[in-house]
Amino acid sequence: MPDSPVLLVEDDDSIALIVETILSTLDRSVLRAASTSEALALAANTMPGLLITDLNLPGSSGAELALRLRDTSPALPVILISGDFDDSSSRDDLVPGAVILPKPFRRAALLEAITTAEASKG
Repeated sequence: MPDSPVLLVEDDDSIALIVETILSTLDRSVLRAASTSEALALAANTMPGLLITDLNLPGSSGAELALRLRDTSPALPVILISGDFDDSSSRDDLVPGAVILPKPFRRAALLEAITTAEASKG
């Protein structure tokens, strides 16, 4: 859903700015939040076409956020980014069909994750 905005949820401003800059080169509009509660408030007004969220957020996790948004939009593509993803857990243990993007990542890895997530549609 390239016409729908990307909901970017990241509490690290430097990472959020990098991701937002990359998304702007793809002509993607971005709704940016630093917490789950802020993200839910944004999504209440405009359902995103893609969720890119840090796995570890203040309050509840990015995985919990993704599952809550999928209650409303079951096919929502999800990318979970994390600097400390536990390889012993599969992505389907967190959010079925989500793409895991380990930090740090390069632009090409983010672009590949977006393509994969949007192709899977949840």
